[in-house]
Amino acid sequence: MLERWLAAWVAMAIRQERRVVAATACVTLLALVYAALNLGVNMDNKTTMLSPDLPFQQRMEAFEERFPLLNDALLVVVDGPTGDAAREAARRLAGALEERPDVARSVFVADADPFFERHALLYRSLEEVETFSDQLVRFQPVLGALSQQPDLATLTDLIRRALPRAQGEAPTELGGLLDGFGEATVAVYAERPVHVSWQDLLLRESSFGTATHSTLVVDPVLDFDALLPAGRPLSEIRATAAGLGIGPARELRVRITGYPALNDEEMRGLVTDVGIAGLFSFAMVLLVLGWAFRSGSMVAASALTLVVGLIWTAAFAAFAVGRLNVVSIAFAVLFIGLGVDFAIHLGLHVLEERRRGRDHEASFVAAVQQVGPALVLCSVSTAIGFFAFVPTDYKGVAELGLISGTGMFVILTLTLTLLPALLTRLLPIGPVADETVDRASPSLPPGLVLAGSVLAALFAIQPALGLRFDSNVVKMRNPTTESVETWQDLLASGVGSPWYVDILASDLDEARRLGERLLPLPEVSEARSLLSYVPEEQEDKLLLLEDLAFFLDVPPKAEATSPPDATTQIAALRALHDALANVEPRRTGGFVRSSGLLRERLHRFLERVEREADPLPVLAAVEESLLGRFPVQLARLRTALEPEEIEVAALPERLRARMLAEDGSARLQVYPSADLTDDRNLVSFVTAIQGIAPGATGLPVNLVEFGRATSASLRMALAVAAGAIALLLLALWRRPGDALLAMAPLGLAGLWTLGVMGATGQPFNFANVVVLPLLLGIGIDSGVHLVSRARAGGAAVADLAATTTGRAVFLSAFTTLVSFGSLATSGHRGIASLGILLVIGMGCTLVANLGALPAWFAWRRGASEAPAERVRSASQGS
Repeated sequence: MLERWLAAWVAMAIRQERRVVAATACVTLLALVYAALNLGVNMDNKTTMLSPDLPFQQRMEAFEERFPLLNDALLVVVDGPTGDAAREAARRLAGALEERPDVARSVFVADADPFFERHALLYRSLEEVETFSDQLVRFQPVLGALSQQPDLATLTDLIRRALPRAQGEAPTELGGLLDGFGEATVAVYAERPVHVSWQDLLLRESSFGTATHSTLVVDPVLDFDALLPAGRPLSEIRATAAGLGIGPARELRVRITGYPALNDEEMRGLVTDVGIAGLFSFAMVLLVLGWAFRSGSMVAASALTLVVGLIWTAAFAAFAVGRLNVVSIAFAVLFIGLGVDFAIHLGLHVLEERRRGRDHEASFVAAVQQVGPALVLCSVSTAIGFFAFVPTDYKGVAELGLISGTGMFVILTLTLTLLPALLTRLLPIGPVADETVDRASPSLPPGLVLAGSVLAALFAIQPALGLRFDSNVVKMRNPTTESVETWQDLLASGVGSPWYVDILASDLDEARRLGERLLPLPEVSEARSLLSYVPEEQEDKLLLLEDLAFFLDVPPKAEATSPPDATTQIAALRALHDALANVEPRRTGGFVRSSGLLRERLHRFLERVEREADPLPVLAAVEESLLGRFPVQLARLRTALEPEEIEVAALPERLRARMLAEDGSARLQVYPSADLTDDRNLVSFVTAIQGIAPGATGLPVNLVEFGRATSASLRMALAVAAGAIALLLLALWRRPGDALLAMAPLGLAGLWTLGVMGATGQPFNFANVVVLPLLLGIGIDSGVHLVSRARAGGAAVADLAATTTGRAVFLSAFTTLVSFGSLATSGHRGIASLGILLVIGMGCTLVANLGALPAWFAWRRGASEAPAERVRSASQGS
């Protein structure tokens, strides 16, 4: 009945070819306009990839209702040659952005905030403050002298007088000062800025660190109606930084990360990658069609049918989902690779009938009677592979499945309607060269092929068992983009990185109790609530800092005196150069290397500066590099030595707003002790916290729960796809043996695919989980065509793989491999892994269907013919 319906439909399309082409053209134009106006892209993984009804999604939403300042924050990292330079630039940029409410709602710079600058020492341990105090005391003579006379001659004289007192291994801050001095003498003639950070010198031996970057937390104004919601804030932040002179000319760099920036760069890269992959796929499809058909008309009609189908499917996507996500954006490449299969199977059989002498309409009718039911079955089975994710919580892949599954029915309809209409009059098929289609080809013994297939499956079991799911969504993105590189740098910085768990407590007391329970966990390094910003042992630290401030106090600066003239400064430099020659050469270590290097640099500098007609500008430039920021840094140091006792009520309002909600609920931040870029550490960290605080949320929790939901969706989709395809085959064929034969290669191919993944270290991730259910839908197509041909051909089919059907199966799989392989070149690692896994899976499926399945038919035919041959031999002998 289906054969008759399909034959009648194709005959109608041929006889009404003008109306069919005209109607298709009108619908296509409308679909193109509709898709162009309504189909968008949304790269926000938080809203597009999973169902919002999942418990962890609801917990995240409840948390964000209380702490809205944390939504969609941009992290602007300012890198500088020194920590001082980075903080100063970050402070200027923050001030400029605070005056731009159209760009940023709020801006926060923790390490440049006046409150934390003044009270920073109170947040260190008592032992660390004591170490810092000892180091500062050693440096007091230098600070005192420079505070009175901050010029090059004074600094040079201080260093010269300190050299003889350096016994044994000299303090590293002295070696650092020598290095900075030498850099300044070189840089002045190289015309590049160098500034010595006195903070770095003072902290060199302490545990405070000397970070050369500062981070702004910016709450941007996003335009979700635009294609790139963060596009304007990102460009305005960079333009503001450039206008302030924060750039390479001053050895400063601005890098931006955070979800809006990650999504922005991800979308820009994906659109480009998928567009290139789509064009490449289409070009390769044209080459394969030319090789398969050797008919320009057939190639042109098939390509035109494919383009029309893609436009119709895009219009459906605009109607059904509106915006493509990070996974569904690849639907066009999948459609091209799979949609051409229908034209290949039908076209090859049409050409085969033309070689047998049939006319145009009779060739199409006969071809569609042969392969039409199989094409319908294949479209349904492929759609099942896509639709299997629709009932799952994995919204991102469900949308891909809905679009691509519907696209299979679209291209089937067009292949049976538009293709024969185009080839009737507009692109008529010319004379078809005679060709032997069913030809035997040399092959391995079928028993050997079957044994090898089973053996390969057994070897694949062990690596397949080692497969894992990678929950790190950042690993899916292009690692060379600025936002990803900056994100990874922040992760590597430990505490203060963006990967922490948030726990919503009813009040501060509960937050404190939860923190006390979580801290003993080996996976936890710190649990921070608002109470954590009230330092411990404040009384002891305040006394120590009070004594240190008194010791470092110097009398007010005397009346300004005339700066030393050039002759005096050069003489001081010459005296330092000569004094460096007396450093004991027997000693080793950084100080000796620094003093020797400085002596060499001073020698070259003095040779050049003494030849200057006016040496004062050069000497002033060196002084600026060494002491230009000294007064500001000394003032900051004095401020840090005079903190006040901190209580909760005295904490800055912007900090309180980030840690304590208006209803009194408190936020607890829990930081990891291990590197969370390792997926195993990530899962252990989240699992340990959830054992004590099941309601925890935050990025690590979201990623792990995302992975769990995705894994559950994969298992559900596999079960739905396998069950639905098996029931479909049984319902249509009513032969369990044939249904089992069609599905058996899928079992082999699936196990081989998993084995190759395990052996090559390819994990499952959020993008490539669609592959296995999809391979069920795609892979069964080849089995359906081959089993149908074997059933129709019976014993007359000498070599199933060499028939027109076998050739069509090979060409279809090859075009699919080429199309999917184009995704593997994407810079986006998630899409690239999708392409790689599809290539591996399709390769295994092709080998199973054109190797193991024909071998089974040949082996079974040989086994059934052997008794008959023995009977005939016995009869002839008698």
